[in-house]
Amino acid sequence: MPLKPIRMAALALCLSPLAAQAQSPVVSTQYGAVQGTTVGAVNEWLGIPYAAPPVGRLRWYPPQPPAPFTSTYQATQFGSSCPQGVSQFGRPSTDEDCLYLNIYVPAGATAASRLPVMVWIHGGAFVDGEGADYDGSPLATQGNVIVVTINYRLGLLGFLAHPALAAYDPNGSSGNYGLQDQQAALAWVNRNIGGFGGNPTRITIFGESAGGASVETQLTSPSLPKVAAAIIQSGDYMQSLPTLSGAEATGVATATGKLACGGTGALAYLCLHAKSAADIVGAISPADLDVSPNVDGTTVPQQPLQAYAAGHYQHVPVINGSNHDEYRLFVGIDELLGEPVLTAAAYMNDVASAFGSFGMAVLAQYPVSAYEGAAYPCTQGYDCGPSYAYAALVTDYSFACGAHLLNSLLAQSTTVYSYELNDPHAPDLFLPPEPAIPNLGDSHASELPYLWPRLTDPLLGLGPEAFSAPQLQLASSMRAFWTSLARYGRPLAPLATTWQPYNTQGLVLSLVPPAPALESSFVTAHHCAFWKPVLLGQAGLPGSTAY
Repeated sequence: MPLKPIRMAALALCLSPLAAQAQSPVVSTQYGAVQGTTVGAVNEWLGIPYAAPPVGRLRWYPPQPPAPFTSTYQATQFGSSCPQGVSQFGRPSTDEDCLYLNIYVPAGATAASRLPVMVWIHGGAFVDGEGADYDGSPLATQGNVIVVTINYRLGLLGFLAHPALAAYDPNGSSGNYGLQDQQAALAWVNRNIGGFGGNPTRITIFGESAGGASVETQLTSPSLPKVAAAIIQSGDYMQSLPTLSGAEATGVATATGKLACGGTGALAYLCLHAKSAADIVGAISPADLDVSPNVDGTTVPQQPLQAYAAGHYQHVPVINGSNHDEYRLFVGIDELLGEPVLTAAAYMNDVASAFGSFGMAVLAQYPVSAYEGAAYPCTQGYDCGPSYAYAALVTDYSFACGAHLLNSLLAQSTTVYSYELNDPHAPDLFLPPEPAIPNLGDSHASELPYLWPRLTDPLLGLGPEAFSAPQLQLASSMRAFWTSLARYGRPLAPLATTWQPYNTQGLVLSLVPPAPALESSFVTAHHCAFWKPVLLGQAGLPGSTAY
């Protein structure tokens, strides 16, 4: 069993909650004192351990409390990224000692300030990413809020389900270690953020892509610490999660075929623990989109969308949205990694393979001919229509209409504010334009620089983005909306825009520069009525479900 940390109460008694020493702010936590730095108008504490290193017996085990500090902890540099391969979405690492968080606080805050707190869960398909990429200073200063960014276990180290691991788990489950890390980080924030000037009753969780999917899933978890609000960015692409038994069957196949650890008992457990982090990272591709949480009955008690339909979730105000051209990024990545440019014939085959007998209806809804002309530019010598068509149908099916379904479920019992990024010149930090899809538009992750203006691509070195004046105005409005939800529970509108909650009219805030505007054509524009039976079927919801 994991060793329990020794308490260091005497050290904590010697420290004031918030010492405003120039260039060296010091705060007392339950594990001892942490010293940060002052950078401009923000106090930063970087690389604070929120859990014990998940190494040795703690690999593939629920996160345990960190050891207390024996002296003032120097929180002046980021902790290691969790193990991951090379990609444009994260920094390669094989260091399993990675459960750290970072805190950004307006420099004038005191322990009496009780500022709203925003905890960011990064994306990266559950295999890439780290909190260090997201500088919380702009959000903290504009909104007068505290911003926390976190790491959590990724890939097979974070989400491998396997009977041999379940045998040693306190709840007899496996595979949701990354989600449990997120909850441990939130619990740490809840217990300690008061000393930094935060209000533990005003914590908002927000995230993008896998981070958005995490937020969506976490709200249905009975072990999630109480939060006040939530923001889901492009996270509605997961209509269903694998069951524990299904995830464990996949895990056994992966362990046997990729790590040479066959069986389901103690020998498999020992074999898996004997593997290096590099071996485990190398067992899957960084672009593997099959890594995910599972419905284990404890951390995730039921399918998230079914939980929302039944009202089994934390009823807090939610912002939920997507980008107009989400899947263009992934079509471009496939081409960048060497996949052949889609031809009309290949497009038809791919649709038929994915949708079977429903494929002909999909092709009729998304004909290649509809994705040609000035709105869909093409590099000379390429036929770009199939690439644009495929990107459009997956955007609608996996993101836009998934967001519409979640909005409809949430609106039955809480307040949800829906948005869509509609900037055709949105920045793209993760992929240069590809020959067959040269206009990436506002693709997946392109909203991130508006909220995190110092964001850069760790692999390609793209960014920070140089925005136009209208885009700067939009970025300021978005940060105002996000931080207002954290402060008041509703996104108070800058300028004259009124962001009304989502309702039967399907009102969506179109984030278009320079000034957002409400629009009611989202559901029609993305063919959501067409996708309704498919999405409800995948989610295991009856056809009469509000949609």
